[in-house]
Amino acid sequence: MATDLVPWPAGGNAGYSEEGLIKQDYGFSDKTIRAGFIRKVFTLVTIMLAVVTGMVALALLHKPTNDYVKSSPNLYGASYFTFLIVYIVLICCESLRRRSPHNLICVAILTLAIGYMTMMITAMSDVQSVLMALVITTGCCAGIIFFSRQTEHDLTSWMGIVCIFGVFLSFFGIIAIIVYVTTGARWVYLVYAGLASLLFMAYLAIDIQLIMGGKKYEISPEDYVFAAIQVFLDIVYIFWMVLSFLRHCRR
Repeated sequence: MATDLVPWPAGGNAGYSEEGLIKQDYGFSDKTIRAGFIRKVFTLVTIMLAVVTGMVALALLHKPTNDYVKSSPNLYGASYFTFLIVYIVLICCESLRRRSPHNLICVAILTLAIGYMTMMITAMSDVQSVLMALVITTGCCAGIIFFSRQTEHDLTSWMGIVCIFGVFLSFFGIIAIIVYVTTGARWVYLVYAGLASLLFMAYLAIDIQLIMGGKKYEISPEDYVFAAIQVFLDIVYIFWMVLSFLRHCRR
């Protein structure tokens, strides 16, 4: 069942509640500093997504790899456990996430863990659904990034509302999974997957403004690694939820 139902992230988007991660007017008065920070974040996000995309392509196009991934569900659990440990450590240890190369090593481990989980999820799906999910995710993320940069609305002030919605949705997700497993009612899980996709799109919009700066809240320039992880996870979870929605619709 772990390969059929995608996991919910521990604590939603933990970066929003971690003390000291998000600061007001921190280090962004200099446009050069902000430009360098943005460049680092999106370069790192691009590399992480490229690695995951390569792993997914291998699982989809190479049958021996596809068969191995399908026959190794324990590695899925190990990958999720590894992701949680690394993510929680980065949240709790400010010095670690700001110290190179330790933070980059953690990023590499987290990327490979997420990559294997994505390999497992896509290996259990048909190629057409994966490609449709990829196109939809790419289009949605591009639109969200453009909107977040151009809008005059301060989306960072909505963090509290979005986090509360995330908490309620996590409880609904547990109920939806139980109902789906016990009764086979797919529509409940479809509602959950659709709402979860919208939630992570909202997370992505907020994270983009936190990175771009100039709003009520900003991320410290020293936290470029954690900012990249947040955006990376937003995009990956949007893809997971869209794929899950499409896969259940096509059954």
